[in-house]
Amino acid sequence: MMKVNDFLRYTINLNIEYENYFSLIYETKYLLEARLGPNRKFVAKKSIYANCRKRAVQKAVQWYWKEFKGILGSAHNVMTVDDPYGEVVYDDNFACNELGNKYLDDQTIEYVIQESDDELVRDDSEGSEHHPPNSVKRTKRRRKKSVVIAPRITQSPSGTIYYRMTEVPQVSQDGKIIQRRRVKNVKLASKTLEKALREIERRRLDRHDKAEQAKTEDLEENLKEAA
Repeated sequence: MMKVNDFLRYTINLNIEYENYFSLIYETKYLLEARLGPNRKFVAKKSIYANCRKRAVQKAVQWYWKEFKGILGSAHNVMTVDDPYGEVVYDDNFACNELGNKYLDDQTIEYVIQESDDELVRDDSEGSEHHPPNSVKRTKRRRKKSVVIAPRITQSPSGTIYYRMTEVPQVSQDGKIIQRRRVKNVKLASKTLEKALREIERRRLDRHDKAEQAKTEDLEENLKEAA
């Protein structure tokens, strides 16, 4: 049952080997939405609702094992989850093993590798049922990471404070991205969190984030009223 705050729609994509698809039919698990693709793989899609991509991936994995019970093999060999709201963004704190950064489709993998300036590459390792590989991996040892001191605000080991600013807001229509969100870390002159907050407001670095937050709150309110 969908919760009130699970208002974001994600798409699970399954790429099923030709022979395996007929194993599903034998097990009476025929997928009506499956279509044969050009590479002799059946492609099936399923919508899932959650409040963020991390939660969507968690629900997708649970659904996959409950529905197919291992008939199609490990989920990471078959399943991807899209990123319609641009939540997968590369920065100094990007974690390859974070659940919200796993099961990426090809488009998102290419995007995040490009944003990383080739610090990331595809993770082509085989993994296992209980230890699936990540979608991407680092090409070199990770630098000592900054500390998150407030939402979107980090402080480097040397004490410099950065604000993760939305440079270009994301625009979606009918579940498809028309304009992908672009972010950048803006170096602040302030040396304390209190002064940093005032500097962000003075420089209006959070103007796009405030606008997106207002839209989200309006949508949540409408969904509550509809329920």
